[in-house]
Amino acid sequence: MTILFAIDPLTILWAALVLAGLGVLFGLGLAIADKFLYVKEDNRVAEITAMLPNANCGACGYPGCAGYANAIINGEASSCSLCKPGMKAGVGEKIRAYLDENPNADGTINPTKLK
Repeated sequence: MTILFAIDPLTILWAALVLAGLGVLFGLGLAIADKFLYVKEDNRVAEITAMLPNANCGACGYPGCAGYANAIINGEASSCSLCKPGMKAGVGEKIRAYLDENPNADGTINPTKLK
């Protein structure tokens, strides 16, 4: 015995309109949240990470090259020359020169020493 249900086209239209309205409402909510919750990222971290050899060995005492670059930018690292794989390539000097050319957001020079 087969029972067929007749679906009213108006019901389908209302369901589609409600879903479209919710999509627009949530989309606007996400767009507004993006403007209010935006976090400006310091591009100097990525540039210093690119200068490092990316061995991610942890010999500097930080969790990988990105962690060391972040510590340098935040002034937490004691020296720019902690990277043992990059010592021969002169990475510390390159980073110190980069920091001298690219000051902090407030205009001050990063105080991390070369050695």
